[in-house]
Amino acid sequence: MAATDINSARSHEIVKLLMSRVRARWGYAIVLSLASAAVIVTAVPSYRAIDRELTDVALSRRAAVAQLATVTLSEKFDHLIDISISLATRVRFRQLVAAGQWAEAIEILRDVPRDLPAIERLFLTDTAGTLTADVPELPGVRGQSFAYRDWYKGVSRDGKPYVSPAYQRAAAPQVNVFAVAAPIRSAGGNVSGVLVLQIRLDTFFEWLKAIEIGLEGFAYVVDSKGQIAFHSKHLSPGEILDFSTAPLVQKLVRGERGVEIAFDPFEQENSVSAYAPVAGYGWGVVAQQPTRTAFAAKNQQLTRLLIAYGLTLLFFVSGIYLASRIMMQRRQAEEDHRIKAELERRVAERTAQLSDSEERHRAVVDTAVDAIIVIDERSAIQRFNPGAERMFGYSEAEVAGKRVSLLMPSPYRAEHDGYVARYLATGEKRVIGTSREVIARRKDGTEFPADLAVAEMRLGESRMFTGIIRDITEAKRAAEQKVHLMASLEATNKELESFSYSVSHDLRSPLRAVDGYARIVEEDYAEKLDDEGRRLLKVIRDNSGTMGELIDDLLVFSRLGRKPLSTAAIDMTRLVEEVLDELRMSGERPPGLMIGALPPARGDATLVKQAWANLLGNAIKFSSKREQPVIEVSGHESGTESVYCVKDNGAGFDMQYYNKLFGVFQRLHSADEFAGTGVGLAIVQRVVTRHGGRAWAEGKVDEGAAFYFSLPRGRQDGQI
Repeated sequence: MAATDINSARSHEIVKLLMSRVRARWGYAIVLSLASAAVIVTAVPSYRAIDRELTDVALSRRAAVAQLATVTLSEKFDHLIDISISLATRVRFRQLVAAGQWAEAIEILRDVPRDLPAIERLFLTDTAGTLTADVPELPGVRGQSFAYRDWYKGVSRDGKPYVSPAYQRAAAPQVNVFAVAAPIRSAGGNVSGVLVLQIRLDTFFEWLKAIEIGLEGFAYVVDSKGQIAFHSKHLSPGEILDFSTAPLVQKLVRGERGVEIAFDPFEQENSVSAYAPVAGYGWGVVAQQPTRTAFAAKNQQLTRLLIAYGLTLLFFVSGIYLASRIMMQRRQAEEDHRIKAELERRVAERTAQLSDSEERHRAVVDTAVDAIIVIDERSAIQRFNPGAERMFGYSEAEVAGKRVSLLMPSPYRAEHDGYVARYLATGEKRVIGTSREVIARRKDGTEFPADLAVAEMRLGESRMFTGIIRDITEAKRAAEQKVHLMASLEATNKELESFSYSVSHDLRSPLRAVDGYARIVEEDYAEKLDDEGRRLLKVIRDNSGTMGELIDDLLVFSRLGRKPLSTAAIDMTRLVEEVLDELRMSGERPPGLMIGALPPARGDATLVKQAWANLLGNAIKFSSKREQPVIEVSGHESGTESVYCVKDNGAGFDMQYYNKLFGVFQRLHSADEFAGTGVGLAIVQRVVTRHGGRAWAEGKVDEGAAFYFSLPRGRQDGQI
């Protein structure tokens, strides 16, 4: 063969080898980029969803605290109103006031401040607002006119008991108080005077300081004028601040409730503020906490989650990198062997080629970050690169010719020597040509987990084995931290659900007691009560019933997070028909109902039935005032999910309040317009979210609404 032909063949083989390596490197870069993009695309929505959920939990907790405070304050106001009515309707007391015998009348009430510590003093005025008698007596106040006070204007305007805004008492000591005024009527029903109970703000609101809001959190009470009547953190005795121009206070005065994150000029930092009105009194409560403490736990969990995602990505990329390196190494070994066999017929060229290949191989091995160890058929170390020296602490001279089991803990040394001998004798591959996790041992005796990939290389009749070793201590630690983080997140969610359940459950007993005593009074003393007394008893029982419904719905809502899913295929058409039958049996008659084809889904039939019951019940309720109500139930399949819709032509809603729609206790219509507790749609969203679905809505005022939700697709035979 001519020299030209030999050179041409050699050049062709070299070009093929270089092109193969270039393609391998480009392939590695593409695979690495796609893998990284896949991890990021998966992690970003998950991170955002967890961020939203943790934020909603933090906001809901503040809203629950504010709601609990307003319920407590409303009960205390109701109690004071009941006391004022009870005192003002005493028969002998009314007779003395009607006769103008003020001193004798006040004597009947002299022990009230002692028996009821919440009442600091009480006094009587005539119908013109002039103070005629007081207990305890204060010098210089009898005969003064208090017709300018809000309590006098309120009770004179409505002829009913009235809770006044906060004000500073005229008599010494001039402390901050509010008044509960009740009209005193004669036997003929005419107003003959006014009974005023005066309550100190600092004493009355002492209970507010005990409410747990969170680190650096506080609460304050706003009266019907927009004044801060009590502040658990800043307000000094004798001070009443007018906050009527503050946007949040204006919302409270208008009877609105909600949770906001905004800059607080008083605290000079961003805060989470939950506010709720005291229905019927014009007062309100604000529970506030700096965002840096309110979201501290959330931010810590998100930081840990980011670290876990980062470590996961790093571990994933490292695995792809190691696998690619092994594949490249194998491809290179195969290519070198093929070139060597081809050029054996050209002795001169083969010697040069082998020499060149050895130099390239040595350069790669010496510059590699990973530990690369070459052993012979006797497991003796022939090559120990600088990466191996850094990893194990031995120099190449110290380990040359020694068995590679030197780098393993004693339980695994004999076992490894047996692997090589078994492979040479039988060809059984347990380590050769695979990648696996092993325990390695450094010169100083410390042990660490490592990833080992072993490849075989033939040099003539002899065999050599190349091992690539990577320390995976940090990768394993990252995996353990991720597991711990997910467990911590699950525990936090369970604690929040338990908190909601406990609050709801503990409210049942006092509520049953209030309703029970009211029922006893209504049954045993009905003939002794006048119309106003019977009306007030009815108000108590009606409000107890409403509160009971709220507690029941809150208990249902809290149980949803603890109940395990029992997933199976659901015949959605049959499930909707069952719900409609139950609604008809309870008195709900859905006229103009149209049910389209409903595709099957996969989920917990009991929970999904609860979602349908809330959506269909709402559609019937909010379309009940239409002359011709129409309700449409439909569904379709979209990708991997089934989508369902309940549409009505009822009252609808304003889309600018959409963000409140699926919140707990959030209502877009007053209780006078439509009954309800404001928990139904929150239950729907919780059920759908637990199934991995979505819930959303569209609506327009007076033109109806459409509520949608999605679930994983399913077939009638139960197969996904």
